[in-house]
Amino acid sequence: MANASEQQQLEGFESLLEEVRRQLTYAQIHFSIWEQLWPTEENVDIINAYRGFFLPTRDANLDLFFITISNVVSNDPRAPSLYRLLSMIDNYPGLAPNIIDIQLLRNRLKAQKNLLKRIKGFRNKRAAHWGTEVSEQIGPVRFGESREVLKELQNIFNEISYAHGNQTWIFKPTEHRDASRVIDNLRRIFGKPKL
Repeated sequence: MANASEQQQLEGFESLLEEVRRQLTYAQIHFSIWEQLWPTEENVDIINAYRGFFLPTRDANLDLFFITISNVVSNDPRAPSLYRLLSMIDNYPGLAPNIIDIQLLRNRLKAQKNLLKRIKGFRNKRAAHWGTEVSEQIGPVRFGESREVLKELQNIFNEISYAHGNQTWIFKPTEHRDASRVIDNLRRIFGKPKL
């Protein structure tokens, strides 16, 4: 039977694991909405007809995506982050009874360093702290890069989750296509809008 300290570590780890999972799910939701609200040939007429709603909504979801990703990879010891989960496993290996290569996971996070730095710069300059000066020029964060880093962070999380309790997660909630359905329903109800 686990002593009180071990039980407390286990409960703290599982709580943090759940919070990181939630953050990654939110990141997936915000990314999916942003992607679905991007003007394409199929939806540009509806988006332009209601741009006062769709454009700020798209921008807000991109901002929240960057904020959430920044949280998940934060080095702040209080943040719900992958680094914090890895640190807890380092200190209490019993939290991950299945084999896990902590250094390999850290190296995979490190391989994303340049992109994550650009995401954090965007977050600090625009998404979370309007008007904050960023000491160096931040480069663009491209769509494909965003999708790939999200997938990599989800994969790293699943390796940690599996090592802890034999569980992996799918990060797409059933509602992940709702934004596209809203646009389709507007088109069905109102037809092709006149601009």
